Amino acid sequence: MRLIRYVCLPIVLLLLSLPAYASLITFSSLGTFTAAAPGLPVETFESGLVAPGGVTICTGPLSSGAASPCFPLSGLLPGVTYSSITDPLMVVLGPGVAGNTSKVLGPNSFISTFNLTFTSANAIGFDVFPGPNAGSIVISLFNPADVALGSFTVPGVVGGSFFGVVSTSDLVGRVNIASQAPTPGELVDNLRFGTVSAVPEPSSLLLLAVGVSAIVCCRRKRILRG
Repeated sequence: MRLIRYVCLPIVLLLLSLPAYASLITFSSLGTFTAAAPGLPVETFESGLVAPGGVTICTGPLSSGAASPCFPLSGLLPGVTYSSITDPLMVVLGPGVAGNTSKVLGPNSFISTFNLTFTSANAIGFDVFPGPNAGSIVISLFNPADVALGSFTVPGVVGGSFFGVVSTSDLVGRVNIASQAPTPGELVDNLRFGTVSAVPEPSSLLLLAVGVSAIVCCRRKRILRG
């Protein structure tokens, strides 16, 4: 009976830890995401035309190919476009606003959600802020044909949380960020994105765990019989 518990408990825990979508591997820490998707370019938004403690408003969408009151021409990394849903106005905040310590980007209106649209990426990670108040954040992923890949609810703290994802089956064409905080404000910083080689899917990890457990079980039986 003890042997069954020792073998089955790790498998049950692994099953409970799997993400809801086997083709999407999510990360809650920068370290583990970087290990799975190393060498990605990082958009820090530090080219934003805003002073510490200041706010600059402009009309989206924003990209590297167009100048705006928020960013100069080529001030943003190519390969991603930023847009606000409902209200087209965007905002870049200086350090010290809404709990951030560096420049961040998001929609200007509290009723809007934030879209990040990628040219070619299957690995994406970023710091996300819920707004001036803490609250959960819904992050929805879509492929280049705008077909839903999955949706995740992550905790949002005023100082920012990390969210990362690697898709093992498709490119991620769009990420939508929707804060559920009392005063919602979807803000991002330190955006990492690009394509990486396939990493082990959670199902593969499960098979590995089952195999290891089976080997342990067989060896244990042999010892008991001997």
